[in-house]
Amino acid sequence: MIKSVDEVLETAKKIEESSYNFYTNAQNFVSQPHLKEELKALAEQEVEHKKRIEEMINRGVDEVAKGLVIDKIQDMKLGDYLLPSKIDSKSNIQDILIAAIKREDMTHQFYQNLLKGAKDEDLRKVLEFLSIEELKHKNKLQFLYDDLIYQEN
Repeated sequence: MIKSVDEVLETAKKIEESSYNFYTNAQNFVSQPHLKEELKALAEQEVEHKKRIEEMINRGVDEVAKGLVIDKIQDMKLGDYLLPSKIDSKSNIQDILIAAIKREDMTHQFYQNLLKGAKDEDLRKVLEFLSIEELKHKNKLQFLYDDLIYQEN
C-alpha cells in the first residue's frame, strides 16, 4: 500500500540511480561500440528520469502531472520468455541484454503495482508516466536483443 507520495518518489529516485549504475557498469562488459553507445544512452536517460522525479519532489506531483504527456505503447513481451541473467566479467551480450530487459520489466511492474493502489489522480498520472518510460526502455532492449541475438542464430 502506498504510504505517501514522497515515499513513492524517493523510491523511484533510488531505482533510477540503480538503473544508471547498472547501465554504466554494463558498458564495461561489452566490446561492440554500437552496444556500448546504446547502454550509455540508456544510462543518460536514467539520469533524465531522476531529474524529472526530483522536479516532482520539489515542485509537487500535482504541478508536474499537469505537463505530462503519456504515450501509449505496446509491450513486445519478448523478455517474458527469457530466463533471468546477471552480469559479470564473463557475461556475453545476450546475458547483458537479458539482465537489462528483466530489470526494466521489474521496474515497469513496480510502477504498475503502485498504480493499482493510488487514489490521487495526479499521482496516478505520474506513476503511469514512469511505468511507460520503463516499458519504452524494455522495448528498446528487446529490439536490440532481437537484432543482435536472433540475427546471430
